[in-house]
Amino acid sequence: MLRSAPASSLARPTPRRVSPGARSNVRAPTRASAAASTAAMTTTTRTIWRVNKTGAISGLERVDGDALAPPGPGEIRVKVKAIGLNFADVFSVLGLYGATPDCPFVPGLECCGVVEAIGEPDPHLPEGTIVPTVAVGDSVMVVTRFGAYATAVNAPLHQCRPLPSGWTHEQGAAFLVQGLTAFYALRALGDVKKGQTVLVHSAAGGCGLFGLGICKAVGATPVATVGSQTKVSAVLERFPDMDPDTIIVRDRRRFREQVAAGCVAAGSADGACDVVMDAVMGDFFEGGWANLARGGRYVVYGAADLTPAGDLAWFNVLGWVKLGWKYLRRPRVDPTNLPGENKSVMGFNLIWMFDKIVELGRLLTDLDALRLPAPKVGESFTFDRLPDAIRTFQSGGTSGKVVVTLRED
Repeated sequence: MLRSAPASSLARPTPRRVSPGARSNVRAPTRASAAASTAAMTTTTRTIWRVNKTGAISGLERVDGDALAPPGPGEIRVKVKAIGLNFADVFSVLGLYGATPDCPFVPGLECCGVVEAIGEPDPHLPEGTIVPTVAVGDSVMVVTRFGAYATAVNAPLHQCRPLPSGWTHEQGAAFLVQGLTAFYALRALGDVKKGQTVLVHSAAGGCGLFGLGICKAVGATPVATVGSQTKVSAVLERFPDMDPDTIIVRDRRRFREQVAAGCVAAGSADGACDVVMDAVMGDFFEGGWANLARGGRYVVYGAADLTPAGDLAWFNVLGWVKLGWKYLRRPRVDPTNLPGENKSVMGFNLIWMFDKIVELGRLLTDLDALRLPAPKVGESFTFDRLPDAIRTFQSGGTSGKVVVTLRED
């Protein structure tokens, strides 16, 4: 159980529920909302941030007057109030993300806003698809396969969830992607259980804080790693009951010993962990792998240690050399040794879950059932400063979620 904390940081009122087996469950609109929906079922214009050429954040261009068609079958149009940033955004802008669309494209995987229009139900959704109940004027959280860097988006309704009562739009924009990432890493792949010890990298970040919360919700004991001493206080502020000896400020030269000591402080007699949740990799992989217990699971969902510090334009020779050196020195695991070591390495990219509509819906439902607290918003930028927000996020110096907010018209 989570220790009580100030209501402003941990209280999570009950959200509006979704219908677990519904194929289409759009709430019957009132006369006013029906009129508003009908009026909005036309092509509209919006402002977007578009990538014309990958390699540099300067490749982002603000475009006013971009045409947005009416929502299609199974879609809703959302007036965006806040946008959540993720490492996939950085990699896609720099051209290092395999799932990135061809240029030009609009980045962004999640946002939160108000429903402006609702398309016709989609009769072709797979059986078991979870479709929430919404009406024009409702606030919703949206996860989308790119396109969120905009003042309005069309999104599949089954990829949206009502904003929990009492949450801000900024908190809503900070929930779905990182919450789903941590949940899929620890529950679907890591199969974390009560009494286990879990090493959570980048614990002061958005995914890391969710990881700590999930561990505590299921009764596992987390060992947190952070990149600097200042982030220790961010972890303890969120989880004041954590033993400071289980929070590691990563040191490249002695990280293996740090992990062993942290696991002992967490109650592991042999200094081993059962699950590792890693988005850092690089020089820090070996410390977690060496201390992974027999039967343990090492789950990888990113490689922040290999993230370029700046742009990767063709003329940035030094940047390419540094990235190449890190790539050549990247950690390797010999699969022929895995049966003898009795360990597993698993990697995933949440974006491929968009093709698994039913499973994605079940993940969202199971994540909601944990009743996690509202996410921590670390830094907020206005929409016109979106490139600055990406640079700040890329620096790795933030804690919590970095969000972009949009002013009222």
